[in-house]
Amino acid sequence: MSTMHLGPRHDGWQRPVAVPETLSELHGPTTGRVRLPLHVYSSGMGPGREFNLSVEAEQVELYQIVLSEGRLSDVCRFIDADALVSLWARLWLSPHVRAAWRPLLGALAS
Repeated sequence: MSTMHLGPRHDGWQRPVAVPETLSELHGPTTGRVRLPLHVYSSGMGPGREFNLSVEAEQVELYQIVLSEGRLSDVCRFIDADALVSLWARLWLSPHVRAAWRPLLGALAS
């Protein structure tokens, strides 16, 4: 079962954030290359949608995109629990995304 958090409302709409009930639902890869589906990342004429998880900067970018744009199934498929905890402080996320993850990650998510 998942929860969707909208966070506090400001001047405009905020995308709902998909958060699993437990970290154990996160089964993402930790090595290799990952190609995100178009509904998560449509780069237009920009860089490709493939990320090399051996390169920390690419893993950070992938996590930022999936946590901000992904559905629950995407979050569970592309995010690894241990890697999320390790990378959390380096992720550039909207305040409403961080707030949505706070109940699951505790003080780490603040």
